Amino acid sequence: MTRREVKMYYDQALSFLGQGEAQKSVEFLDRALEIDDKYFPAWNNKGIALLELGKFQDALKCFEQVIQLNSLDKMAWYNKGYTLLILEKYGESVDAFDIFLARYTQEDHFYKYALYLQAKAHYFLKNYQTAVDLLRRAIETDPDFEEAHDLLNSISNNI
Repeated sequence: MTRREVKMYYDQALSFLGQGEAQKSVEFLDRALEIDDKYFPAWNNKGIALLELGKFQDALKCFEQVIQLNSLDKMAWYNKGYTLLILEKYGESVDAFDIFLARYTQEDHFYKYALYLQAKAHYFLKNYQTAVDLLRRAIETDPDFEEAHDLLNSISNNI
């Protein structure tokens, strides 16, 4: 099997993922990974497809595989943090978002979402002031960030 076949399976998987056919996407990503199990973009997108399927523990394993293969992959850290938040592993989620935020620029919209999601994790950990600080940073980045305003108001009303 060749690198070209890996790319063909990968591209087809992305097409299925884009059409909302996550299960088919996983099948094609698995084919690509059978050929090259070190192709970390396939691991990352498999994790995303598994998230869509509600298979959070399996998704987390995929993002961890990406990080093992390429620890500099920023989006794998974001995806790991998000998945850990879903799995209610708030402390680990905070740590993953710390790594993401240290490597990402404020200009990108993922930055503000990482701040927001990390604030949610801190909120669940009852670290209210840290959550408020993160939300204010997110709102600084985007004054119209409605979810951040909503969470900030909710925290302010409850503490």
